[in-house]
Amino acid sequence: MISIIPDWSVLLQVVNFLLVIIILNHFLFRPIRGIIQERKEKIEGFESDIVQISSKVDERGQEIESRLTAIRREGFDQKEIVKGQGLEDEKIIIDRANDQTEEVMRRITEQITEEVGAAREALRSDLETFSLELAQKVLGRSLS
Repeated sequence: MISIIPDWSVLLQVVNFLLVIIILNHFLFRPIRGIIQERKEKIEGFESDIVQISSKVDERGQEIESRLTAIRREGFDQKEIVKGQGLEDEKIIIDRANDQTEEVMRRITEQITEEVGAAREALRSDLETFSLELAQKVLGRSLS
């Protein structure tokens, strides 16, 4: 069996080890833990900012969507109003055209009636002459 006899070098090594641990803790581990903690806090801050911004984006998206819906509805309503006005204008224009057509037809009918009446009068005045000439041609002799 191996027997270890403690001597003063083991004690010196333990003291040296503890001293190195204390020095490393003070100059290396604490600053690294501080930097890690700062980074962790920054990341948590960024995460909370991301959550806030994300919720704001969602709110804005909903707001924009509701505005778009309202604008579309308003546009549809305006389109229907304009369409209704267009139909009314179309009806007015068609009614005017029909009235003008009826007026033109009435004038043409009156004109034709007048011309037919004038032609009848002209033919009536010439009727006696035509009938006398016709009778003479049929009979082959003069009736005067």
